Amino acid sequence: MRRCTLLLMLAVSLPAWAQSPPKGAVFCCMDNGHQVCGDVLPMQCFGKGYREMSPQGTVRRMVEPPLTPEQLARRDAEERARRTEALRQRAEMRRNQSLLETYSSVADIDARRDRAVEGVDQDLKRAETRQAQLQKKRESLNREAEFYQKRPMPMSLATALHESDSELASQSSVIEAKKREIEAIRSRFEQDRSRYIRLTDPRSPGAIPVAPR
Repeated sequence: MRRCTLLLMLAVSLPAWAQSPPKGAVFCCMDNGHQVCGDVLPMQCFGKGYREMSPQGTVRRMVEPPLTPEQLARRDAEERARRTEALRQRAEMRRNQSLLETYSSVADIDARRDRAVEGVDQDLKRAETRQAQLQKKRESLNREAEFYQKRPMPMSLATALHESDSELASQSSVIEAKKREIEAIRSRFEQDRSRYIRLTDPRSPGAIPVAPR
């Protein structure tokens, strides 16, 4: 029993041309422009495409030739591209579903955007108020420095002017950062808003039905 099993496994593992062909089968291929046929696969057909035919000349099956290294590389590249695209589509589906679960309506998106902007805008106003205070302080230091145009300036005043420059530069950076943050918030919510409309508009090809909350 074990011997029969081993023989069966060996037969299954052999390539198609090495297994016992169907009774009366004829194998044909082209070799250097000439057709070569035999009741077993001719040696000239190894590594090439061939036809398996009945004695009456009916083609039973066509066996494609092995892929060349270039064809294998192209096939692998196409397969990688298909996998990458499939991953991208799945990721986009997850993002779309998350968006629909996050917001209940366009008005909800607008309200959340306004709240987010309001929080940063309050920080911006505080930074601008602080900047105005620093500018007034600097104007006072400038008036004091005018008395020392023709004589040495006290070290304390020179230090205060240097510190004032640093504080003003730092505050300007904070203000610019807050403005950029507000723009980023508006841009992000605008993207979410546009995508939400596209996903929920029945006229859109990519619309996803949204269950009422």
